[in-house]
Amino acid sequence: MNEAEIAMLCIGLAAGALGGAISGVLSGLAGIGGGLIYVPVFYACLPHDSASVSLSIFISLLAIVLTGGFSARAHYRLGNIDTGTTLHMLPGLILGASVGLMSTLHLPEALVLAGLAVLDAWIAWDYGRSMRARRGRRSQWLASFPIGYISGSLGIGGGTMLVPLLRRSLALRRAVGTSVLCGMLMAAAALLVNGLLVPAWREVLAGQLWFVVGVLSAILLVLPRATHWSARLHASLDEEELKVLLKSVFAAIASAMALAAAYEFLN
Repeated sequence: MNEAEIAMLCIGLAAGALGGAISGVLSGLAGIGGGLIYVPVFYACLPHDSASVSLSIFISLLAIVLTGGFSARAHYRLGNIDTGTTLHMLPGLILGASVGLMSTLHLPEALVLAGLAVLDAWIAWDYGRSMRARRGRRSQWLASFPIGYISGSLGIGGGTMLVPLLRRSLALRRAVGTSVLCGMLMAAAALLVNGLLVPAWREVLAGQLWFVVGVLSAILLVLPRATHWSARLHASLDEEELKVLLKSVFAAIASAMALAAAYEFLN
């Protein structure tokens, strides 16, 4: 390893530790896979070039597989996963995410950050509403492809959209747990499809290999504690307390993403 590679490994370790700790907590609490944190953190740490956003999104989905895996295991042990709903939505989610990830090689930075800000603002508003129970899976099936596409193109686990959709027919705790599992499986499948079918990704990843290694190594170290703690916190809060907490978290992230998008647009 030369000095540049060592430097990128160290930066990757720092970015992975910070992003992994924050997203691990949010994954257990809110069912999000971490892309709302990972993409901005990785983008800020990577050298800016034409592939920095697409690489940030690809690494984010890799990290989401790790984050979601730990969190899904914790939610499964707590009985918070609806297997039938997961199987019903997965085909559309996987197809949408695979197509969305392919499109990221051409997305501008400001658009990604603005998209994350809009999603965060919407989820903050949605958590403040009361939901009447609704049955039927037609709306879930119709929404699965668009949710998958947006998730793949922005590098997120889909929980921002999945949890509000699923909590119309499931209790909030089961909606969160089911969302975690769906996001993890969706991200893993989209990465596999793109890795096999889009050779351009290999060149993009090879250019920052040591950053990727550092990020994933740090995430593996910090995730178990973060997700275990957050899943227990999730179980200890009642429905209204959880809504208030998540509404506040998403509102804060939306504000930060909006400022970042404005900065990128002006510069």
